[in-house]
Amino acid sequence: MRPILPIARKGREALLFRPLPFHANLPGMRGIFRNSAGGKSGAIDGLNLFFGALLGANLGTLDKLRLVDYIQITTLLAGTVMTVRMVSTSDRRGLMLAVLAIYAALLVGFVLLPDFKPAGMAVEDLHRLVATLAVWVIFVLGIELSPVREDAPPRAEDQA
Repeated sequence: MRPILPIARKGREALLFRPLPFHANLPGMRGIFRNSAGGKSGAIDGLNLFFGALLGANLGTLDKLRLVDYIQITTLLAGTVMTVRMVSTSDRRGLMLAVLAIYAALLVGFVLLPDFKPAGMAVEDLHRLVATLAVWVIFVLGIELSPVREDAPPRAEDQA
């Protein structure tokens, strides 16, 4: 029985598809998920810009809170945002991840424990606020934990 697809033989291996002329320029599967240092920095900056704006929009729902509750929420949010930012810039990344875990536990407490819920804030607004922070943290951690591709050293002719 003949195969439907043309097969190119290379040594003992059978290739279902012949390599395309530009195949050598494409990264392998490992290379697809690797980012350059500049790309990683740009991705983090883009996420911070987007989620900072989204968080600001969510803060517009805090107008019915008492001043004490408003200060508590904004302090918790500011600490979480600073820690998310420090995860990507600090030399003490382990400490920042531990602090981020503490902030995450406090945010989960706001959602799950009735005594922690701010009086005057709608449950849906609180859930949206926590969901925004959770998605932001997950994206930043995903980028931070992804491998970075080492840049090739500059060629001599490029430096001249």
